[in-house]
Amino acid sequence: MRALSFGPRFLFIAALANVAACVPPEEPRIPASADEPQRVRESRAAAFATPGEQDGSLAQLTAEVRQLRLAIEEMARSQTETRALEASLSTQQSRMLQTEQRLEAARRGIDSTASRSEGIEARLASLRDERSRATAPDRRAELDEAVRSFEGEREDAARELQRVRTREDELSRTLQVEETRWNELISRLEDLAGR
Repeated sequence: MRALSFGPRFLFIAALANVAACVPPEEPRIPASADEPQRVRESRAAAFATPGEQDGSLAQLTAEVRQLRLAIEEMARSQTETRALEASLSTQQSRMLQTEQRLEAARRGIDSTASRSEGIEARLASLRDERSRATAPDRRAELDEAVRSFEGEREDAARELQRVRTREDELSRTLQVEETRWNELISRLEDLAGR
C-alpha cells in the first residue's frame, strides 16, 4: 500500500480551517422594516441576543405573562360580578313588578270602596229625607231601621277605605325602596362596565 503524502498546499488549507474555527461567528443582521411592529422587532432581536440579553428578555416576557394573567383574572372576576348583578337586577325587577301590581290593586280597592261609600251616603240621605216626610208610624219605623242598617254599612265602608288607603301608603313606600335598590344595582352595573 502506498503511503499518503500531503503537499504544502493541503497543510496550508487545513491550518486556515483551524484558525477560522477559533474566530466567533459574526452576529447575524436582523432585517426590519419601518412598518414592522415594535414587539415583533424586539422578539426577533431576542432570538439572536446574547445570554445576558436573553435573561433581560426572559424577565420582560415573564412580567408580561404575569400582567396578562392578572388581566385575565380581573376579567373573570368582572364577568362573575356582572352575572351576579344581572341576576340581582332580574330578581329586583320581579319584586318591583309585584309591588306595582299590589299597589294598583290597592288603588282599585280605594276607588271601589270610595264609590260604595258614596252610594251608601246617597242612600242614607234619601232615607232620612223620606223619613222626615213619613207620617205613618209603621213606615217611620221601617225607615228608622233602614237608616240604622245603612249607617252600619257606612261605618264598615269607612273602615275598609281607611284600611286600603293605609295599604296603598305602605305599598307606595315599599315601591320607592325597591326603585332605590334597582337604581343602585343599575349604577353598580354601569360602574363595572366602565372599568
